Amino acid sequence: MEHLKLNQHKFKKGKFISPWNDMDFQMTQNPWFQNRLPEYLWLALILNKYDRKQGLDICNSIMLFVKELKINSLSISEILNIDDERQAKLWAKVEELCGKECLSPLTILFTYNKYPCFASFFCKQQATIEERLYYIGEVLSKASDHQSHFATDIRFLVIHYLILCEKVKILAEAKDIISALSKYPFLSHDDVEMRMIRPMIRSAEMGIEDENENHKQYLKYFWEDISLMTQCKLFTIQYDNEVIDADLYIENIKKIMGYYSDMFTTAYPLDDKMMVLIGIATYSYKRILELVNHNLYNEISGRTIVRVLIESYIMIKYLLKHETENKNIWKEYQYYGIGQFKLVVKKAEEFDGDLSMSHVNYKYLSFLVNEYMGEDFIDMDTRYFGKQGIREKADEIGEKELFGLYYDYDSAFEHGLWGAIRESSLLKCDAAGHQYHCVPDVTDQQKLKSVWYDAKRMMNKILLALKTEFGLPEQYQIDEE
Repeated sequence: MEHLKLNQHKFKKGKFISPWNDMDFQMTQNPWFQNRLPEYLWLALILNKYDRKQGLDICNSIMLFVKELKINSLSISEILNIDDERQAKLWAKVEELCGKECLSPLTILFTYNKYPCFASFFCKQQATIEERLYYIGEVLSKASDHQSHFATDIRFLVIHYLILCEKVKILAEAKDIISALSKYPFLSHDDVEMRMIRPMIRSAEMGIEDENENHKQYLKYFWEDISLMTQCKLFTIQYDNEVIDADLYIENIKKIMGYYSDMFTTAYPLDDKMMVLIGIATYSYKRILELVNHNLYNEISGRTIVRVLIESYIMIKYLLKHETENKNIWKEYQYYGIGQFKLVVKKAEEFDGDLSMSHVNYKYLSFLVNEYMGEDFIDMDTRYFGKQGIREKADEIGEKELFGLYYDYDSAFEHGLWGAIRESSLLKCDAAGHQYHCVPDVTDQQKLKSVWYDAKRMMNKILLALKTEFGLPEQYQIDEE
């Protein structure tokens, strides 16, 4: 299936809206795997036993018999609620065509106590609970993808039966659908024509409204029992460390930063521009040093570090871009940041509780606020510096991709958004009986893809910006893109 492109979404009030959600009518989702497949699991077991042609032929014979019994649909929840006489006739026909073992796995759910008619036909004493669960799990897994060939075969049977019983009307003008339905069971899935027919089948079946109380109760019963009897099958995605040169790289960066530090302290100790740029670069160096020293490449914290490196680089380029129009920008940048600290200090002064154990050293912060100017003369600006967010700054300096491809993603980890939580902290269960749910990764098994390549690339961008401004002797090497 080809998914919607970004430009096919409508951007309204800061939100990209899917065209499906932008329609006047309200679409409701009725998931195939969770809500509809359990109703047709008995058909799936039959199809799974035979090759496709034989399975469809047998199911067609069963459907004709179901029609004779005047049963409204192929939903198991409806069939199990009809009178025992008709049920017995149907199950006898299924046993005759498919054998007792075909639907035997369902007796783990449809026990003799609750469903004596069904169980009396398909219960096999020698079939263990584990064996029956295995076959149910196998078929659930095989049919879980609503676009798979196997699932589409099941959905064809559903829509075909309703048309057969005249429960669904297709206009005579809809020749494509009529033709598709008539051809479907006789064409191989490899046939080119099936590429057009399968979506028609799925679309037609998806439009069927079959919600009733029996259906709701059955779904609750089905998933509760299956999930309780099924064991989790957890898996993790493993990534290589991808780090081969970290120590050499850090040693090289340390020499470059040492060179700029010496240049600043010996030649330009009062230069605000150099102090700001080298200060940002030193902070970035210390963050990538944390990455290496604490082996954070595949950890959540590694993504926070890349985010900081991106923001540092964008800020450097933004400041340089605007220095010609604002000679005071270097001091403004410093006092903007100090103003943020002042706001924290003021809030701490007004706080009634005990802050002595806090990781924030409020007394030291107060000293920093008053370092160059009395705090009473420092404003506290709660807006973005330069009144532009990182997205706008990245756009302005020609680095739009840095925000869209990396910063936005890494920010999800910084803010603890659900996408980041799902990727890093929840393991996937591969058990169809558990609806492929997620399990908290309390044993810390899931690691993330290494950030080393991107961290190094961003640090190099920062160093190249310094090189452009202040030069760099040839003996110091920076990897250039």
